[in-house]
Amino acid sequence: MDAWRRYWFAPAPCLDLAIVRVIAVATQLFWMMFYTVQLQDLEMRAALPEETWQPLIVLNVLNLPWGWEFRPSIDVLRIVYYVAIASGALSLVGILTNLSLVVFAVTCVYVQAFVYSFGDFHHPEAVMMVALSVLAISPSGRVLSVDAWLRRRRKGEGGVGDLEQTSAFAGWPLKLLQWFFVLMYASAVWSKLGTSGFDWANGFTLQYYLARDGLRWDSPLAYWLSQHHTLILFSQYGVLLFQATFALAVIFPKLRWIYVPAGLCMHIGIYLTLTAPFFQWIALYAVFIPWAEALRRLRARSGQMVQPAGGVS
Repeated sequence: MDAWRRYWFAPAPCLDLAIVRVIAVATQLFWMMFYTVQLQDLEMRAALPEETWQPLIVLNVLNLPWGWEFRPSIDVLRIVYYVAIASGALSLVGILTNLSLVVFAVTCVYVQAFVYSFGDFHHPEAVMMVALSVLAISPSGRVLSVDAWLRRRRKGEGGVGDLEQTSAFAGWPLKLLQWFFVLMYASAVWSKLGTSGFDWANGFTLQYYLARDGLRWDSPLAYWLSQHHTLILFSQYGVLLFQATFALAVIFPKLRWIYVPAGLCMHIGIYLTLTAPFFQWIALYAVFIPWAEALRRLRARSGQMVQPAGGVS
């Protein structure tokens, strides 16, 4: 139990958590306001007939005050949407950070659950809902926030710098999300091998989709790649190996120098070829980066560069 407690609650830099908060909230706001134009999506789905309505359990739970399987009208959805945008903006800059994040997480879950309540599911959104929820119950506004600036101003002192502040509760959200990535990739491997076995990596199916989507979305990269079966074959086995062994990146942090760039290249490549947006997954790779340590080393290196070459006379 002591080892378990030390793993999850060892003092960790607050800056790492704060940077993840900024990246996660900014990504979710971009997704809702610009990429998917989610308000229009809500209006379209609210007009669908009752026969298509299949509410998720989480949506039913959130709707309990109005009755199980309550179907919100478009007016209710607009209110929830605009509350989400407002609370997201407050969370981004860190005003009443934890309260703003709680409201943002709940409203985002509500909106996303409604979108999913018509039998249409996709990969990227769920991990962001988990991320916003754990950030809401963590000290993610301890630094890099208006709350922190006001706190220091009230005390009338500079206080401890953002790089130096640590908390026993700043590390567990990042570690939880790291293991969530392990579970997502393990689930993907299980699904592929359980459904098709190693035939999933035969290269031909992906070759077909690359050719189809290359023409469909006018993607020269996808069309070019579709002409190289051997390259596709090896890339699919590479994906299986990457996803099946991703836990090593969590257990042995030095391996993140390999796994994090590989994962980013994989998801960016999927977007450039198949136009499958995994922006949330790409953004949340930030949980694997030791931001405070990197900035500390950069500051030390910058200090060494400005020192006079001849020393002090």
